[in-house]
Amino acid sequence: MKNTKKLQLELRAIHETWQIAHEKSAQTRTTIKKIAPYQLLIKGASANRSRAIENWLKKKANRHIGQWLQAISEDINIPFAKLCIRGQKTRWGSCSENKAINLNYKLLFLPAYLVEHVLIHELCHTKELNHSKKFWQLMSNHDKNYRKYRKLLHQANQYLPRWL
Repeated sequence: MKNTKKLQLELRAIHETWQIAHEKSAQTRTTIKKIAPYQLLIKGASANRSRAIENWLKKKANRHIGQWLQAISEDINIPFAKLCIRGQKTRWGSCSENKAINLNYKLLFLPAYLVEHVLIHELCHTKELNHSKKFWQLMSNHDKNYRKYRKLLHQANQYLPRWL
């Protein structure tokens, strides 16, 4: 392929590493296509590459993290109303008073134990919409290592690609 640049996405949360080739072209629409197992090809303008990867990651997060959230929800018996995958700059997740959980697609880059911590944290917020003693007691019932993981989450940006 002419004019191709390659990059790698290490999605630690789901144990996948993807190779991405970018082929510049004059076409106005940027496309992303799976060309082999764990290999993607992006065709289009360089300016649209990040947006194409972000959209692909959001779909992947919705599928994988959505199933994971549902499984944990059933396991700890804390239901939620709906899930939305976003690309927040400063948050890994949030929960609204109507029990809607918002999660950052960038969670895919984190180790699985940190993602699970975030999922449990947001599920607990469906019962306690604050960080009161009651909330932390609920967290400790479902995540024995929450204090340790909470500290590690503050350093989690190290797992994100620099270009993201």
